[in-house]
Amino acid sequence: MKNNTSIYEVSEQHKQLASIGRKMCDMSEYANCKGMKDEDFKLLNDMSHVGSMLTKLGNAFGPKLEKDFTAEDMNLIARFVKKEIDIPQMS
Repeated sequence: MKNNTSIYEVSEQHKQLASIGRKMCDMSEYANCKGMKDEDFKLLNDMSHVGSMLTKLGNAFGPKLEKDFTAEDMNLIARFVKKEIDIPQMS
């Protein structure tokens, strides 16, 4: 049987991680910033950065999960997936 996947197609795992990355970016972009402190803005910036990196996993020159993500990045992803990050969204 012939395999119909392209060499440019990313794996299912990469697609799932990209989806998480887009959700992280969206949460950061649409956050209600009223009354936020510096550490809150750092969290939003980190979510945007890490989320963007996740969307590029599996690309030819994209980041590699095992070498380009720090322990802090991995912790942020885990906290996001477990819904431990709660940022009010704009209405």
